[in-house]
Amino acid sequence: MEMSANEVEMLVLKAARGGGCPVGLAEDLAAAVAYVDLNALQVCPCDSGAVRAIPAALDAVVADGQAQTVVAELALVQGYVAALAGQVGLTVEGAETGQVTVQPMSGTGDAPSALGRRILRADLLAHLQDMAARTLVPETESSRAAGAGAGLTDND
Repeated sequence: MEMSANEVEMLVLKAARGGGCPVGLAEDLAAAVAYVDLNALQVCPCDSGAVRAIPAALDAVVADGQAQTVVAELALVQGYVAALAGQVGLTVEGAETGQVTVQPMSGTGDAPSALGRRILRADLLAHLQDMAARTLVPETESSRAAGAGAGLTDND
């Protein structure tokens, strides 16, 4: 299914929240996927521990200027770094083992471009939609009595 960049980012944001990710980390992931080909990833970015490990490593690099190594897919780490490109200069080196090193950049580099519209694999799309659906309130009388839904005030 073809989706706009905003649709992809919001779907990943909701999926990350549905997977139990804190709001701030889910927002960081959503910003990073603007630069990541999700179809090329081996695991769902919302399911992996990388959602917590990558931002922590990037914060450490920015704070103390020392290289950090994180176990994650190279494309996902590059997406996080690309999302920060306007704020800080970082470089990424990856290895086949899944260990990725992030370090301060010497000099200036070209700002990366977001991917824009793209087509997601059917299985990945279904998985992300299932995770995002975990954030929805069930349609029951008890949930409506507790205030879920628009009720009679929204009848347009």
